[in-house]
Amino acid sequence: MNTVLSKYKRFDVSLQELKSVLGENLYNVADVTPEKVVAADVVYAIKKYLSKAVTLSDLVDWVNVIWFTELYEYATKEENAIASVMTLLETLDEGVNFTDDEYTQMIKYLETNTECEL
Repeated sequence: MNTVLSKYKRFDVSLQELKSVLGENLYNVADVTPEKVVAADVVYAIKKYLSKAVTLSDLVDWVNVIWFTELYEYATKEENAIASVMTLLETLDEGVNFTDDEYTQMIKYLETNTECEL
């Protein structure tokens, strides 16, 4: 099961493929060991979006699955930096738009393991 979680974290499988393995309701998956999310994973996701390798919709789905399900947990030592950026990214589905420079700033905060202050 963690193989599919790891692959989803890296956009190697789609949300639909994740659901086909774990079931439609990702919020109530039994007997799952959460996949660890490190700052580099969030950097990777942002860079995939900036390079147009994934759509805004894909990024929003990714943020929602990573943040709101119990399938993933943040690495303890990077938890505050990750949470601060994920909080910003979560607003994308509310119509908030970020510039490429703001995404670059988010990456810098993640890479330096500091809370994002945008």
